[in-house]
Amino acid sequence: MQKRDIKEVHDLKERLGSEITLLDENDQEYPFHLLLELVANGKHYAYFKSPEEEDGEIEVLRVVGQDKDEYDLEFIDDDDEWEDAAELFDEWTVQDVE
Repeated sequence: MQKRDIKEVHDLKERLGSEITLLDENDQEYPFHLLLELVANGKHYAYFKSPEEEDGEIEVLRVVGQDKDEYDLEFIDDDDEWEDAAELFDEWTVQDVE
């Protein structure tokens, strides 16, 4: 498989650190560990893992409204975009074995 043009960035980590508290729609707080931030095709994604998740499930959110001072995180509602973002993570974290 050929790697796409993917770039790792550290915008959120530099601004907020690697331990981030996210709020749900009811303002309930949940701690997450920021694993990775990737930019591909002009879209910025952040990959998180909850310390409470034992099965290794990763949460992926879209980073928007970035002006180096403010960042918003959005859930990805579009199934195709979510699949693409998940594939980006896999491509970036799995090394090619030759």
